[in-house]
Amino acid sequence: MSAISSIRKFVDQNRSTFLCYVAMLALLTAVSILRPGFGFGDPKHLRALLLQASVIGLVSLGQTLVIISGGADLSLPWTVAGTAVMMTIFTQGQDEKMIWAIPVVLAGASLIGLINGLGVAYLGIAPMVMTLATNNILLGLVAGIGMGGVGTMGQYGQPPPFVVKLATGTIGGFPYLVIIMVVLAALVTILLSHTGFGRRIYVIGTNPTVARYSGVDVRGSTIGVYTLNGFLCGLAGIIMTGKFGRAYLGMGDPYLFVSFAAVIIGGASILGGSGSYVGTLGGAMLLAVLLSLLPVLNMPRSVQLIIYGLVVLFAVFFATHRSTRRA
Repeated sequence: MSAISSIRKFVDQNRSTFLCYVAMLALLTAVSILRPGFGFGDPKHLRALLLQASVIGLVSLGQTLVIISGGADLSLPWTVAGTAVMMTIFTQGQDEKMIWAIPVVLAGASLIGLINGLGVAYLGIAPMVMTLATNNILLGLVAGIGMGGVGTMGQYGQPPPFVVKLATGTIGGFPYLVIIMVVLAALVTILLSHTGFGRRIYVIGTNPTVARYSGVDVRGSTIGVYTLNGFLCGLAGIIMTGKFGRAYLGMGDPYLFVSFAAVIIGGASILGGSGSYVGTLGGAMLLAVLLSLLPVLNMPRSVQLIIYGLVVLFAVFFATHRSTRRA
């Protein structure tokens, strides 16, 4: 009886995650039925979906940690773009220069996260305000120092061949990008579930005041979350440069909304204190299938955007309602 109770408790606690994966499979089945040759009937289509979900999951890595902690990161677009642009400028498309260029740009991305964390933790600036301001500053820095043409042409927009291979190559027919995502997913899951730092993230997201009175270093943990988020955004920028074959201004813009959507659809509360990266990956896969389903049904772009937004609104409402009911 205790085993059954434990299973029921686990299912109840992860209901949103289960529903996310069920919805993804249902949509994929619908694609396969409505358009034979797509979905389960086309290995190439499935591979493309997996790669798209991996990109969404990659940019949602840090956002997952930040949202669980009760924050938000609106500086993601230009942290991603800035890291990608600087990496291509430093390496000039040469593998030999990666050995120092990539650590430098990842350190720069981590510094951006550190600044966000300091503003939130010590200056008391609301996370959305702090990260939005940082995003605008980064936009001005990258675009204002003569990098406007980066990525459109010329050697300075080209990533090193190794980065391209890492993002687009395969081993035994299996994409390296998916392997990277599996490894990162395991590491982030271990961080959240089996470390003191991960437990502090949940406690801070649930109630920072209670966490503070319980002896948790709220400021230090908050800074740690945003710094790690900056590092992960920088990593995403580097890999995405290889995936797209170039770095360009605005390459991170489409992924701000997507990163929030994947995390919330995956079962995290926008209020903080709950969520998992396994759920985020489910949200990423659901979004990838949804984005592929709408064009297959020959829906206009305007209708696609409306449906996309409604799905996210419903997910946010459901997650918020569930959190309020539990409270």
